[in-house]
Amino acid sequence: MSDTQGRIITLTVPGMGSDHCAGIVRKTLQRLDGVDDIETNIANHRVSVTIDEDGPGGEALKDAVEGAGYDVAAVSGGGSNKRLVRLTIPGMGSDHCAGIVRKTLERLDGIESVDTNIASHRVSVTVAADGPDGDALKSAVEGTGYDVAAVQTDEADDSDSDAEIEEAHLSQARKRLIIAAVPTTLIMLLMIPHMFWQPIPGYLAIIAVLAFPVVFLYGGIATHKSTWRSLKNGTFNMDVLISMGSLPPYLIGLVGFITPMTSFIEMAATIMTFHLLGRYLEALAKGRASQAIRRLMTLGAKTARVERDGEEVEVPVKELATGDIMIVRPGDKIPTDGEVVEGESHLDESIATGESIPVYKSTGDSVIGATINKEGRLRVKATRVGGDTFLSQVVRLIDQAQGSRVPIQEFADRMTGRFVPAVLLIALASLIVWLLIPDVMRPILDWGANFLPWVNPEAATPILAILAAVAVLVIACPAPWAWPPPPR
Repeated sequence: MSDTQGRIITLTVPGMGSDHCAGIVRKTLQRLDGVDDIETNIANHRVSVTIDEDGPGGEALKDAVEGAGYDVAAVSGGGSNKRLVRLTIPGMGSDHCAGIVRKTLERLDGIESVDTNIASHRVSVTVAADGPDGDALKSAVEGTGYDVAAVQTDEADDSDSDAEIEEAHLSQARKRLIIAAVPTTLIMLLMIPHMFWQPIPGYLAIIAVLAFPVVFLYGGIATHKSTWRSLKNGTFNMDVLISMGSLPPYLIGLVGFITPMTSFIEMAATIMTFHLLGRYLEALAKGRASQAIRRLMTLGAKTARVERDGEEVEVPVKELATGDIMIVRPGDKIPTDGEVVEGESHLDESIATGESIPVYKSTGDSVIGATINKEGRLRVKATRVGGDTFLSQVVRLIDQAQGSRVPIQEFADRMTGRFVPAVLLIALASLIVWLLIPDVMRPILDWGANFLPWVNPEAATPILAILAAVAVLVIACPAPWAWPPPPR
């Protein structure tokens, strides 16, 4: 990250699943005035953009990325965005109660919207940048007679938001794959007997109907939209190859209704289905990688016992402040990093050191948050809280490592940016060469027919030219068994 003191806006881009995609997103954002630095993290689909004070806002960045063909699921940061505060109200158990809470909050200045959920006893409040904070919302609700058990801001609930986004993206990828796989499987089951045993009456019409939703509707529509936006933006993502490999075969296959010719519709449906399989495997693998980081964040304690006015009270860990005296009983987790001021015990520090043997601690020794107190009672003074703790720093370093870029990746970005145009040119050249000098190319095809029984050297020259061009596009498409790249 650069040393500029500009604002940082973070975009969540679920479809950014490879270095090629990240390169397109990066180049698109670099074209905007006021953008100082861009960091992409494929593992969690995040793009962090550092911008000048007079630079573009979150909506402008979102529009630019979507113009390149990638959907943006969330935008956060930048200093000018609205805040989301969630209140947990155990006593809100009916529509009447929810109505009272809603009206109370709507009376406050700076409230954009209030959503209540009786089932989960939660209220989600969208607050303007200069609106009331969580404590003010809590006081307002408690003034109506309802206790507030917890207050969470958008920053404190990022992991939940990420999980929801990833789950939605995975669910969508799964639905698209199923919708494409079922008709494509039927097409394959019909194609085998039609080609080798017995021609099926009305075969072309049947497969055209089955393949239509795969190529044009819910299965492939997102891919074609991405292709269109990518071409308008002057970038070329991998979806361009998928569209070029599936649309022409389907449309050309329809010519069979006019004059007898080889059907390419099966090819179109298969290409799209394998593409959607790759997208699903990518979403599945990326989700597992990010879940591991979220599990690491949940290892810490959720509450802490602290001394307040001579009494022990239990408070959420996020409310701890430096200097608080925490009471840690046998079997408890150390709430946050600190220093022992009274007592002695053995702590299980395997979460931090990997060492299974408990470590002896006494007055003056430092302790690490999330480690487990095995026996004695300790009084611990908090020395580091929130994002400064050891566990938070580990999570931050893992996240930075996943998003880091070695120098060779700059070269890779330049090459991948030229990859798709090069493939399109090679496919066009294959088509032209077959049309201009078919007599030179046929001996190669005749030789291949000795090893590949499905090759038909007797097909018409235009058919062979189209097959050659489509083959180039298909071979260049990312294969699902090689997608996504292994986590770094």
